Order: sequence, then structure tokens, then C-alpha cells
Amino acid sequence: MRKTVLTFVIAAALAAPAAAQSRDAIRTVVRAKVESAKVVRYQGRDREEQTERSTRTLHIGSDGEISLGNIAGDITVTRGSGDATLEIVKTAHGRTADDAREMLALVGVEVTERGTRAEVRAQYPDDRERRNNRRNINVSVAYTVTAPPGTRITATSISGSIKVADIKGDLTLTSISGGVRVANAGRIAAAKSVSGPVEIVDTEIDGSVQAESISGDIVLRKVRARRLELSVVSSNVMMQDLQCERVEAHTISGDVEYRGALAKNGRYEFSSHSGEVRIVLSGDTGFELNANSFSGVVRSDLPLTLRGRDPGRQRALHGTYGDGSAVLDVTTFSGRVVISKR
Repeated sequence: MRKTVLTFVIAAALAAPAAAQSRDAIRTVVRAKVESAKVVRYQGRDREEQTERSTRTLHIGSDGEISLGNIAGDITVTRGSGDATLEIVKTAHGRTADDAREMLALVGVEVTERGTRAEVRAQYPDDRERRNNRRNINVSVAYTVTAPPGTRITATSISGSIKVADIKGDLTLTSISGGVRVANAGRIAAAKSVSGPVEIVDTEIDGSVQAESISGDIVLRKVRARRLELSVVSSNVMMQDLQCERVEAHTISGDVEYRGALAKNGRYEFSSHSGEVRIVLSGDTGFELNANSFSGVVRSDLPLTLRGRDPGRQRALHGTYGDGSAVLDVTTFSGRVVISKR
């Protein structure tokens, strides 16, 4: 049942393209499924706290795989040497110390090792397993992992943040209610959140990256990749100092901001339905611009050689700057488009 809840929530919230999703419908699905998982956060009336810690060594080798599944709690992965290690911290809040200790005993973590693969899963009691008519299980579980740099990581949390640093293996990271942060990575297959920010910094990626959020900013700083696909429903996309030949950044209700240089022969597609697109350029790379807004103003502070612009119309701008080697394709519905020089 627990694996089904994780899979269904992620698929329902993130499978379809962001532009085709209803924010109200997404929130309804996520709220219903999280409640069905019986995930209950700390409540103010539960004053007593009890903690249980355990550590385990994972013998997966230098380029193995770790799959981490959590219900309520953070996941942190950093680079280590030698065997991978896993620290599990369970924290319970109850009306009394005995109440909190009883809840700790109800929540477990299953760790399975098969060759070069390790699987870690938090296990909360379902309705049939609950004792003494207990309704709330106020227990969070935090994973702290150190792993060899080549380890492949798959991490999923329903209610918790995911942070990964200095890992060069494939990363697939998904949080329902929490942020996702990646630093100094080598390969990112996906970084997604339903209700939380996604941040990728100081990273050179061998390939492409897909980052998505329903309600949380996507932030990329000092990232090098061949292709970036960034999608948000109700927040902003912010990009700074990228080295990438193909960037697609889209938001429904939020701003798109790009600061940095363009790659020669690069292609950049930015769009917002009800927000501003701001491009602040450094370097001397020329570009071909196609910018349109249905009800907003399009403005370029850089001198363009225009193509058939109506002087009385300020909602579209088509022209070339410099050698026109890169392509900027920008669209908004009810926001401004501003292009300037840093």
C-alpha cells in the first residue's frame, strides 16, 4: 500500500505537461493521497519528543545504487569514501514521553541489499495495524547518507526535503511537499517537487536535465549542461550563469528570469502565461529575437535590426542583434518581456 501511495501521487501530479494541469485539481489529488497515507505533522499539543537513531553500512561498491523512499522526513546525501553509510533518525512527538515512545515503535525502516543495490523504505502502520484506536502517528524519519561519488541515487519523499551534494552518479529526485536541492552533481535524470522549490547549483552535467515544480521556484546557478527543460505551474524560473546550448523554461503563473551569456548557435525558449520574462545578457553573442506578448509590452535595450515591426505596436518584437547566431523565442500572455545588458 505504501509504495502504491508514493507512485500514484507522483504520477498524478507530475506525469502530464505543466500547461495542461489544473492547479486546484492537483492540490486536491495530492492532499487526498497524503491524507490517505496517514502522514501527520507535529502538532503543538504534543509536547514530548523522543528520538531513535541507528546507523548501517551499505556494501554496494563504488558505483552501486541506493533507492530511498520516505513518507515524512528529509533525505540528505553527500559524498563519502569507502562503503556507503546510512543514518536513520526517527523523531516522535506525543502527549507524554511514553506516548511518543509508543509511536516510535509503530514506525519502521526496511533496508534491503541485493548485490550493488540497496533499497530503503519507511514503513508506517495502515488502518488495520493501528493500535489502541490511535488516529495520529506524529513520527518523522530522516535519512542521512554518505556514498561514493559514482553512486546512483533515487530519492522520493512525500513530506520532506531532498538534498544531494557532490554525487556524480545518476540522480532521480522527487518530493511532494518539500524542496529539492542539488549541488555539484554529474548526472541529473530528474529533479521534481509538487509543493516546494527545486534548486540546482555549481553543477556540470553530462547530458540533459528535467526540473519541474507545481508550486515552488526553480533556481539554477552556475550550471553547465547540453539541454535544460524547466517547468513550473505557479512560481518562478530563475537562471543565472548557465552554459547550455538548449534551454526551455516555462511557467503558468510566475516570472522567468535569465541572467548570463548565450551560447553560439544556442536556442532559448522562454514563456509565461501571467508573468514577466526578463533576460539580462552578458558577453557578446548575437541572437535572433522572436518575442510576443498578448497584453504586455515587449522591450529591448539592445540595438536590434528589426524585421517589419509596426512602430505603433509594442507587443511584438522580431529582429537580430549582432551576428544572430543564437535564437531567443519568448512568449507571454499578460506580462512584459524585457531584454537588457548586464
